[in-house]
Amino acid sequence: MSHSKVIEHSFEELSQSLRVLLEADYNANRGGLLFVDRAEAVGNIETGLTGVLNSFHSLYDAIGKQLEKSPIDWYKSAPLALILAIRNARHHNAANRIRTLYTYHTQEARSLEHMERYILVDFTCSDEGADTFDLYVSWIDLKKLLSLPEKETRIKKETRNIINEYLNTEKFIEYAEYYELDESRVFFNIIPLFVNAAATIVPLIKDYCGSESTEASFFVIHFTTVIQANTKDHEVNCGPFVLPK
Repeated sequence: MSHSKVIEHSFEELSQSLRVLLEADYNANRGGLLFVDRAEAVGNIETGLTGVLNSFHSLYDAIGKQLEKSPIDWYKSAPLALILAIRNARHHNAANRIRTLYTYHTQEARSLEHMERYILVDFTCSDEGADTFDLYVSWIDLKKLLSLPEKETRIKKETRNIINEYLNTEKFIEYAEYYELDESRVFFNIIPLFVNAAATIVPLIKDYCGSESTEASFFVIHFTTVIQANTKDHEVNCGPFVLPK
């Protein structure tokens, strides 16, 4: 197989996977599927999330195959390193696969319909439309991943440090203490982090992305012009969460 268009094909896959995740979230929440078939709604979101993460990894691999030299070291770029770390955790079943709030609540709450309090950390962006929906994932799972031995995760100390600095994770325990909750109740929104990662790499490879579809045409423009979310100063909310039985 020729490698001449692997970046284009991988970017197409990323564009479609982002659409699939957006649709899964819309159907689950605004479409009401969570109240009709919770397992299907959550399953669709989890599958969509895995698809986006795998698509980023595919793009990473495609760049290595098509270009003589990558325009950026993914593991020295916090937005990109974070996405690869989470993808690899899910792929290798490490650190509880970095659970979404939906899955965490299903596994850890006293019961599905029991209301629990969670701390939700969001990353704001001044660019309207950059973050169109929310999908929160577990900080305690990511913390566990970053504390595992390097031989298990292949995440170097330098990469761990830039990820923690990027997310300003020192604040997470402070939020837990302020709201008098365990640190395991802290979740962060992964959607603006997807935007940041794409906005980091796409401007460097836009000439190779092509535009096979409406989605790819939109995203190549969007990710080369969007303002990245601020991951240092957080928007924090604490409130109840429950799932239908």
